[in-house]
Amino acid sequence: MQIFSEKPIKDFVLIHVIFAVLAAITLLVPIPTATVSGKMLLLVIIYNGLIVVEFYMKGYEDWKSIWIFALFLSLLMVFPDWYLAETLGALQFPVDGFPMIGGAIPFYMAGLWSIPFFIIVFIGKEVQSRKSERTAYGLVSMISILIFVLAELTLVNLPSWSATVIGMTGNLAWYIIIPELFLGLSTFICYNFVKDKKMWMVFIGAFTVMVLYIGSVSFSYFLIETLLLGA
Repeated sequence: MQIFSEKPIKDFVLIHVIFAVLAAITLLVPIPTATVSGKMLLLVIIYNGLIVVEFYMKGYEDWKSIWIFALFLSLLMVFPDWYLAETLGALQFPVDGFPMIGGAIPFYMAGLWSIPFFIIVFIGKEVQSRKSERTAYGLVSMISILIFVLAELTLVNLPSWSATVIGMTGNLAWYIIIPELFLGLSTFICYNFVKDKKMWMVFIGAFTVMVLYIGSVSFSYFLIETLLLGA
């Protein structure tokens, strides 16, 4: 397809192929002294390093803009994860001896969210520029569900985190599905508003997405776990 002949798209695909290979090697090769948290932190550093090197070497200013927003939001997502783990008791991270934020959240979680956020916004922007804003919204919604649902279902096998609620399919908690769809969509919409703004406005935009996510998670948890399932 002609779209894949464009250099930014080729670079995007190449970087994610390289990262997928490195992730498979890092996670699957047994290293007795390596913890899961340590491996995940290494992968977070590798991914963000690949993106930063690429936009500095190639001069991709749009990549830089997306990455900064994705990183801000990822750092802020520690608060929803902390809330889910400590307040609602809906999420649990294994204790493997690696330092944790507040004794509850592994350090790698502060950067892990930057990976799906960068992918979602990048693809959304490309579709928006080639098709339409409506098409981009639809695709972003589908990609968000796909990425987050796959993460919930697979990363428990490392183990990375696990849900501790009643309504579940595998490790997928039912209450989290709609909030994570809205998370991906609100991330894309908010980025479009703040992409050309000053850095403090970019941060405020990311903060707004995080707060909206906490609100949607709280309501969804109350609706499904408390009202419907009687947790």
